Amino acid sequence: MTEYLKLSGGASHRNELVQVLARAPVRSQQSLRIVLNLLSSRVGSFILTGHAKPFKSLTRREREAVFLKWKDSSFAAFVSLYKAFHGVSITAVYRDPTCNVHPAVGYPIYDPVRTAPEYTSPRELKDRYKMLTADEVENKHFDVIIIGSGAGGGVCAAELAKSGHSVLVVEQATYLHESELQLFERSAYPALYEQSGAVRTEDGGCVMVAGRAFGGGTTVNYSVSLKLPYTVREEWAKKHGLPHFVSPKFADDLDRVYERIGASTEGIKHNGPNQVMLNGCRYLGYNVFDIPQNTGGHSHECGWCYCGCADGIKNGTMNTWLRDAEAHGAKFLDRTRVLRVLIDKKHCATGVECLVQHDGQSKKIRIHAQRVISSAGSLHTPGVLQRSGLVNTHIGRNLRLHPGSMLFGFFDQPIDMHLGSIVTTFNGDLRSKEGYGLILEIPTISPSFLGSLLPWRGAAKHKELMLRYRFASPLVPLLRDYDSAGTINYDADGDVVINYNLTSDDRKKLVGGMVRTAMIMCAAGAREIHTGQLGMEPFVFREDEEIRVDNPRFQRWKSQIESYGLPTKGNITLVSAHQLGTCRMGDSPANSATKPTGETWEVKNLYVADASLFPTASGVNPMVTTEAIAIHVAASITESLKQSSTEVAQAMAKL
Repeated sequence: MTEYLKLSGGASHRNELVQVLARAPVRSQQSLRIVLNLLSSRVGSFILTGHAKPFKSLTRREREAVFLKWKDSSFAAFVSLYKAFHGVSITAVYRDPTCNVHPAVGYPIYDPVRTAPEYTSPRELKDRYKMLTADEVENKHFDVIIIGSGAGGGVCAAELAKSGHSVLVVEQATYLHESELQLFERSAYPALYEQSGAVRTEDGGCVMVAGRAFGGGTTVNYSVSLKLPYTVREEWAKKHGLPHFVSPKFADDLDRVYERIGASTEGIKHNGPNQVMLNGCRYLGYNVFDIPQNTGGHSHECGWCYCGCADGIKNGTMNTWLRDAEAHGAKFLDRTRVLRVLIDKKHCATGVECLVQHDGQSKKIRIHAQRVISSAGSLHTPGVLQRSGLVNTHIGRNLRLHPGSMLFGFFDQPIDMHLGSIVTTFNGDLRSKEGYGLILEIPTISPSFLGSLLPWRGAAKHKELMLRYRFASPLVPLLRDYDSAGTINYDADGDVVINYNLTSDDRKKLVGGMVRTAMIMCAAGAREIHTGQLGMEPFVFREDEEIRVDNPRFQRWKSQIESYGLPTKGNITLVSAHQLGTCRMGDSPANSATKPTGETWEVKNLYVADASLFPTASGVNPMVTTEAIAIHVAASITESLKQSSTEVAQAMAKL
């Protein structure tokens, strides 16, 4: 404790804070500026703090009391202030590579294995992809242009290129070869994630991580490779008019995906947190399963794989489908934002207009194609379509998030959650026979996420907790949201604006998952358990108490989790790594944004192939499902191109 209390921020943390704020959306910066101006005046400070003097003039103890008052406020606006200042401050400190708190908490900010000078990857890395320039593609013609290189775009590129079509993949992010990946948060999040890994809903109630990289989310995800449950497939077929999902062909496509990405439970070695889940579930008699990893059966104990796989073992699209596409002639253009899809008077897509940003220069160009596919993800595909003039009411609606609420257990022995394989176990006992409910998974959590997700209850308490980072283990119940839904819009600067609210029924289900999670933590031997609910104190077993799930004090505390619940005023921060459904497919433009083939209802030859097509939440990590759907979309496009060629040939024959 003494060692930590001596640590100070200084100029390095202030500079890092400036960088964190600079990466935030402009509207967020403007809102923060207004709040800071208010806090700098006597009147504004009195309104926000109750003190008739500027915030900077308050003592440290007074400032801390203000933050804690905001935390416990019955007004959502004050809770949002607390969460905003808490989040940016923690991020600035714990993602600073020069931060001197990392040795104190026992966290090597760089991957200690793969950054060692003598380290050699166990797998020979493939050559760099060749990226084209603006001049090389301007006004050129391709059979297919694909916007995005992730799970949907990568598969479509491979399938269409292998069918003999000329393909151009346009990616907004900068392409980084495996040898260029930097395995520490400060570099990885700005380079590989949307909004540096902290996309927030407008009310701050949910924090999302979304990949923004060459390879999309498959470059940074946690290797989880789960197939779409049949109950969900059946629902999509019966309720949304999509019989393809119960066809043998879709089942075969799921198997094809598994084969190509090497999804397997072989080679799995459970790290500390996953062993905690195994121990707790087995003690309570809950089912617990190994999660197939897309590592080809190779053991991959890399806790930094959310920074990209420097070993080239994780089979994201960059290491699989995009390599297939490249081998069959596909071309690639990175650092390019698609402004709109070009549409002719017959309502047919004919190409894209985009902004290429290479070497500090921006150039607006047009590229032409017979077919255009948007695989920009659930956060950005709606923007591509709307900027192109599409007005279907389901574009940007029906957002599903698989929201979760992180719980943490603190143990008497080191858990070291930053070491070993990231996610290797899951529990699905809380799903109904219809497939709704929750699954429980274990994420890897760095100090910046631990510090920002645990409620801040004062400087001394925060530091005491962070000193026990090595003894902490996370567990998150992920909800298959049933009737909760959100929307995607865009502000004047083009930044995504997300609104999402849980219904009361979904809130109850998630709270039930939190109770189950607390039980598992206790059964596994956690001495202290935190829920993330701002008004809930953690439960702590006394030194002289046996850690037992039937402890009367623990049983009473567990009941308080339910009674406190998930207040609508935002007194808890939800988390999400899955964004789904914002351009869902269906059997009618009255209930969907695209046809069963992935083609938009409004514009011919314009397709969608990403997780935005999901009719509902999938209930499991979406990568495998997205890739299987992309196989279906690519096959539909191949068939349409054949038909077009046949029609042209018939027309020529008549001349």
